[in-house]
Amino acid sequence: MKTLLLADANRLFASRVDHAATRQQRDAAVYQTVMLSELDFNDLVFMEANDNVWADNQALVDRLTPTGQSRTPKEVVDRVLEVYPYQHPIQVFKHLSADEPWFEGCFIISARFDPRLLGELLVRPLTTYEKPAHPPPIRLYLEDGNHRALVYAVSLRLQAEAYQPVRAIFSRDWSHLYPWGQVTA
Repeated sequence: MKTLLLADANRLFASRVDHAATRQQRDAAVYQTVMLSELDFNDLVFMEANDNVWADNQALVDRLTPTGQSRTPKEVVDRVLEVYPYQHPIQVFKHLSADEPWFEGCFIISARFDPRLLGELLVRPLTTYEKPAHPPPIRLYLEDGNHRALVYAVSLRLQAEAYQPVRAIFSRDWSHLYPWGQVTA
């Protein structure tokens, strides 16, 4: 991810036209802040794993987020805990991050996790190609905040904590922030 962001920043630095176009996209973006109930949170769609993100352990990626299958937090947590059946989130993410470096962020967050400090998640509607694997009522893709959301979902499961509503920022288009992201209409 860092490589993609760095390449994008260098591209925008080198091209005033691209930078101006990105600023126009940003200025035209429409955002809405929403509070996610527990049902809404559980119906989010976790990130789609691809070779650019989780290239180090494709077998694990395929097991945790299988192509064409639903990726709600509950389902991803079920799959994670099948492979890493530990009793505390920090144990789960320590072992998971040893097998796949993308989860180092989860390990760091889990060490001192406080759901009151979760911050906003960025969400968008599902794209046409995502809908077959995620039938209604599932309707929102987790555009940003996957590490935090996964730690929260594992914490809820393993520590029997009461759900605290999560703030999210909704937009139909995050391409001004994530040029590789999906645009939904």
